[in-house]
Amino acid sequence: MFNRSSVPPLRLGLAVAVAALPGKAAYRPRLRRLVPAALLAVAIWLPSVASPPIVHAATCTGWSSTTMPPPTIRVLRTGTGVVEMVDFKTYVKVVMAAEWPSTWSLESLRAGAVAIKQYAWYYAMHWRGGSGTGGCYDVVDNNNDQIYQPGTYTPAASHVQAVESTWSESISKGGVFVFTGYRPGTNVACGADAHTLGNYLMQHSALNCAIAGNTGEQILEIYYGPGLVIQGAPTPPDAPTSVTAVGHDASAQVSWSAPASDGGSAITAYTATSTPDGWTCTTPVALSCAVGGLVNGTAYTFIVTATNAAGTGPASVASNSVTPTTVAGATYHPLAPARLLDTRSGNGLSGKLSANAPATFQVTGRGGVPTGATGLTGNLTVTGSSAGWAIYLGPDSNPSPTSSTINFKAGDILANGLTVALSATGTLSATYISTAGNTTDLVFDVTGYFTPDASGATYHPLAPARLLDTRAGNGLSGKLSANKPATFAVTGRGGVPAGATAVTGNLTVTGSSSGWAIYLGPDPVASPTSSTINFRAGDILANGLTVALSATGSLSATYISTAGKTTDLVFDVTGYFTPDASGATYHPLAPARLLDTRAGNGLSGKLSANTPATFAVTGGGGVPAGATAVTGNLTVTGSSSGWAIYIGPDPIASPTSSTINFVTGDVKANGLTVALSATGTLSATYISTAGKTTDLVFDVTGYFTP
Repeated sequence: MFNRSSVPPLRLGLAVAVAALPGKAAYRPRLRRLVPAALLAVAIWLPSVASPPIVHAATCTGWSSTTMPPPTIRVLRTGTGVVEMVDFKTYVKVVMAAEWPSTWSLESLRAGAVAIKQYAWYYAMHWRGGSGTGGCYDVVDNNNDQIYQPGTYTPAASHVQAVESTWSESISKGGVFVFTGYRPGTNVACGADAHTLGNYLMQHSALNCAIAGNTGEQILEIYYGPGLVIQGAPTPPDAPTSVTAVGHDASAQVSWSAPASDGGSAITAYTATSTPDGWTCTTPVALSCAVGGLVNGTAYTFIVTATNAAGTGPASVASNSVTPTTVAGATYHPLAPARLLDTRSGNGLSGKLSANAPATFQVTGRGGVPTGATGLTGNLTVTGSSAGWAIYLGPDSNPSPTSSTINFKAGDILANGLTVALSATGTLSATYISTAGNTTDLVFDVTGYFTPDASGATYHPLAPARLLDTRAGNGLSGKLSANKPATFAVTGRGGVPAGATAVTGNLTVTGSSSGWAIYLGPDPVASPTSSTINFRAGDILANGLTVALSATGSLSATYISTAGKTTDLVFDVTGYFTPDASGATYHPLAPARLLDTRAGNGLSGKLSANTPATFAVTGGGGVPAGATAVTGNLTVTGSSSGWAIYIGPDPIASPTSSTINFVTGDVKANGLTVALSATGTLSATYISTAGKTTDLVFDVTGYFTP
């Protein structure tokens, strides 16, 4: 047996090499006063490696259970010489952050989480210590043991998921609690450098195992087996229950309840499948999704399955039968903005929205919207929230929506433009997505409506064009002054012809000396009763909108603030309406997710800065081939740096307009109406500095056909 006072452990929690991480030199493990290579080679083959040498101090006590992890662990902090008592699960997550890159495959992280946990667990059972160390300890926060530096390393969501999904697991071999050594290894094929006796997990080749499709449990068996027994391993989840469906145009909204058991591991996906035809939709965590591609006039039922780290569970009982039907193309009727909902004053709904409780309010018959309208355009504003998260607004009452209309933080006053379908009774339903007990106020201003006839205007999509930029004297010369309407020409510019009655576009505020709001409409109004965008001083904030033009083809903007304040304003047009049949008609849809880079939906992986990424739109979510434009909601999340996103019909590496502006870490949404390419695609560009990445989500709410 080695004397621990002179020789460190053969291999404890050696930190992972991080050569693949941008901006960071490859990690080179220090020699750690290693024994000579010949002695090390002999020692590796000794049976004592499976149970490393232990030094016991007479007054120490250790953990005894091999099935239940210890609640705490004693960590000797090398910087201070003090032994800290640390929550065990927190310890494992911090070590994960230090020793496994968060961008690696989840299954390789799950295997790593078990290796880290069991390694530390072993020493909680076989404590160490001695005089002059500040007391008995289990592990040391250095490369000889495991790197525990909470001030330096913060667990990412993937680290947390890996630890939580494997927390019930422990491993044994021949009835003995396995000591789980691990090393970086080299980038070789899965299992190629696995140790003969199963003493170590090799991190780089284990990643290749995950890429090849192995689960975390299978990776553990490859490196610590054969004969490995995994206690507490997850099983596939039970079947979801209470599956229901609602038919729409060429699509259906499918909803369900969570299964009775998740099998001991968090559910990572739900999949709804149609009968006949086998059309599917998948969502990571929500309890509903929209199945597109359905044939109108055909009856469909749907089954739902749930998936976790252990696999996919059994299918649910089939839903009710629904028959999607064709919705006639609608034409557009612009309106001067009118307030249909303000929970602060009991307009539309009495009192604040409660989290996860859908609230329905009447639209038709109010604010100039007639009975028979099938959809409308408007502006949604959230204010007075007790906690952040998101709002869903749509035609159906939905306590667990799969898409969101606006994302916000507690206390934000934030607006988002949208185009949304109405229910058959002319109502809209809003759900405040948050934790139970939270509340928020909500405001909605209507700017126009659609009717399924030829009485309104038809739509002509455009590639985005900048019609206003006060910074450059485009449209208006100089900043807007508070409470003074400023009018700029629209028709005759950017492809918008004389005779257009309304436009779609994106409004951006920047360079404000004070916060409050901007109103944009057909008429110059010094004291407007509705707003288009709300912001704080210094914000660079965008909002999509559909807005009526004046009789002379102009728009007027008012900066609502205290006297003497100024701001810059930018407006990009994306399309226009004409009061004839020369353009496209609109088909509203229940919101459906067509892009979520976090889940590999539409695009696989994050967007890289200044590299256009193209994804399919037609054929998904109920959008048919031949559609010329879509309405929807774009959300940015998980960005490594701020700036802007451009989305349009063509891939452009250096766009001159933007759809959404944000700062690092924002979860921010913006409504839009955007032309499709000739092949039915959209292209997104993350405008930022080279090497930066972000996730992107897009929910479609309707489409235009010629």
